[in-house]
Amino acid sequence: MYIPHTTEDIEKARRILGIKEIDDIFREITNREEFFDPKELGKPLPQQKIIDYFENRSNIKRYKYFVGSGAYDHFIPPIVDSLVRSEFLTSYTPYQAEVSQGVLKIIWDFQSLICEILDQDVCNSSHYDGATAAAEAVLMAKRIYSKINENANKFLIANSVHPTYLNVIQTYTSNLNLHPVFIEFDEKGKLNIEKLMENINEDVFAVVIQSPNFFGVIEEDVSAIKNIVGDKITVLITTNPFVYFLIHPSGGMGAPSPKVDIVAANLQPFGIPLSFGGPYLGVIATRMEHIRNLPGRIIGQTVDKDGKTAYTMILQTREQHIRREKATSNICTNQGLMAIRNTIYLMSMGKDNLIKIAQKNYTNIRFLMTKINEEKLGKVVFENVFNEALFYIPNYTKVYKEIKDKCNVIFGINLSKFKLHKEMIDNLRKAGINHHLDDLAIICTTEKYSKQEINEVLDILKEISFQATI
Repeated sequence: MYIPHTTEDIEKARRILGIKEIDDIFREITNREEFFDPKELGKPLPQQKIIDYFENRSNIKRYKYFVGSGAYDHFIPPIVDSLVRSEFLTSYTPYQAEVSQGVLKIIWDFQSLICEILDQDVCNSSHYDGATAAAEAVLMAKRIYSKINENANKFLIANSVHPTYLNVIQTYTSNLNLHPVFIEFDEKGKLNIEKLMENINEDVFAVVIQSPNFFGVIEEDVSAIKNIVGDKITVLITTNPFVYFLIHPSGGMGAPSPKVDIVAANLQPFGIPLSFGGPYLGVIATRMEHIRNLPGRIIGQTVDKDGKTAYTMILQTREQHIRREKATSNICTNQGLMAIRNTIYLMSMGKDNLIKIAQKNYTNIRFLMTKINEEKLGKVVFENVFNEALFYIPNYTKVYKEIKDKCNVIFGINLSKFKLHKEMIDNLRKAGINHHLDDLAIICTTEKYSKQEINEVLDILKEISFQATI
């Protein structure tokens, strides 16, 4: 809460502290003669620029994050933190609708927004994160397909799925007699359609793909994939849902096709800070016909006895105390507070601004890719990406450290930091990518960073790359 001080308050504080003028207070914070120059802030500026201005004048070291890989450094407007107030800071589940209308209403808004973005009929009111949502989606696919063939116990999963998500999926399925069959990606980083077709048989209950995938590549043939797999359950994972707002220069939407059975999404990009890895937010969205197989809570809109709009929790299929061994999941916790952050963020930004952010992400990564290729500072591995890409950068470990030390930028993350499964490594080699994993890095750009800031990083890269011949 902000409580303004009167002139008398300020004068009294100044006398007690023994300072001559108010700027003396801020010199200790900024190590500058003036806290700010009125001339520099003499015209209206976007929120992000005003925040950047004051952060840059502090003596606190602040890093810029070009990392991605499931956690994205997007600008969060101050209104999100302002409205997520103490009323929402509780782990209590709103079972008693008569005293929880405010929370139920905003979670219902969350569901409505996410269904519209992902173009699905219904979604739950959250999971821990994108990885657990993906794992629950695979179990959901098994329940749905069991009505067709209860003996089917294999699921096809693309080698391009994020390895952390894959590890969580395998943790969930390994003791349930459910077995992954890995499908290769081609030289462009997309799912190999021929290999997919070769592996479809009566033992398969689902196909799991990701778009944008681990390498940032957009799977443009999701509709074709769904047509190929037929009645198998198609599970689509997305780690950055901003792709659903991408409009290519050609005029078409860049979002994956909505014609899949289940979408498991990581919603951290919508108003949730990096926070050292959590708490984040996941969600599952699906078609209405699969609603009773959907794990998690669903909030419904109804009317009370006076005919007024009211909200209540419905289809609590996750709860053991209701369905016990027949529950769709054995996890009883959602991320309600993070879902509220999502809702405030999406409503405050609006569709037009979300489209602009997606476009900025797309153009920023292409700018970085072009500069690295043209100036022979490295090599882009896959081209058709959204806001992150896989690069080969010689001596990357040294490059990473130099850029971090000289301009406070965390410049991507190399593949050796991930627990890659053997099939993905073999697939990289088969696609002709024979560089050491230490020198293969996923680098991300978001709307927070300008081309000027990207160029500053590249200038340092030039100094230490020796104009490497690729």
